[in-house]
Amino acid sequence: MSFKAAWIATTVVVGGALALASVSSGCGDDDPTEGVPARLARKGEACQTTNDCAASLACMPSGNMAGGGVCVVGVFNVAQTGKECAITECQQASDCCDTPPAGCESLKQSCDDFEAGRGGSPAACEQYEALCVCDSNTRDCENGRCVVKCTTDQSCAANGSGSKCLGGKCAECASDDDCGGSSSDLACVSGKCQAPCQGDGDCPGFERCLQNKCVEGGCQTTRECIAATRNVEATCGTDGKCIVPCQTDLECGSPKSYSFFSCVGGQCLYMGCESDKDCRLLVGAGSSGTSGGTSGGLTSKQHVVCRDKQTPNATTRPAQ
Repeated sequence: MSFKAAWIATTVVVGGALALASVSSGCGDDDPTEGVPARLARKGEACQTTNDCAASLACMPSGNMAGGGVCVVGVFNVAQTGKECAITECQQASDCCDTPPAGCESLKQSCDDFEAGRGGSPAACEQYEALCVCDSNTRDCENGRCVVKCTTDQSCAANGSGSKCLGGKCAECASDDDCGGSSSDLACVSGKCQAPCQGDGDCPGFERCLQNKCVEGGCQTTRECIAATRNVEATCGTDGKCIVPCQTDLECGSPKSYSFFSCVGGQCLYMGCESDKDCRLLVGAGSSGTSGGTSGGLTSKQHVVCRDKQTPNATTRPAQ
């Protein structure tokens, strides 16, 4: 074979090889976008895991999507405060004065007649003082609740606030004998007559049955906290309060039905409030006008307030 013929043959072989390589490398009918990452899901779009969602989003399981969920905001960014929302019935002692009943005018007339020697009744004077005269010295507002102050048992019976004057405040009872005597099985607990308990199961919450009376208590076992919070990861802390562990805010609630619980220091904790208006909107009392002496479901004597927490850092995620 001549040198020219050999050169032509080599050129043909190399050209064929290049053509074959070009075909196998993706030319032709193959998808030109193959190998390009798919677009990450945006907020509100379906997902299987958080890796499917765009930055700052997380995949929250959805009951409407078998084995999947929807991308939502992963961090709630709500700052924690040391306050809590509460509905109170008073802000000062004068708020605790009752609205005078319709019979006050006749009671006053009868009392005036008695004092003027024109007949009347001394009982009318007592009833008028107890029911119709607002004496802020006999009432007080403690932690947003009205209490009736007293000096004698008779003053409590007259205003219908109980039969006993206990520690300067009217109460239902001062001892077990005030709850029906030996013929009754009721016991006096914190000024109220209660049925005796036989065990802890007769007491609400974490109260314990001691000497047939339900008294304040706390959790004693992790299993109790699991039952109370419906969360298998819950544990009982050394302070007798349940701890619900978490790593993300989503474990403490939903961003679109937020209940003001977020993950702080590895626990689902209540974030609190900053103003009375925050609380008014949160409790759903509304902002419409009054109707029948009420405003948004509250009586004229009730107030929605943002106050310092009664037991700081003690609120954990409740049972759902």
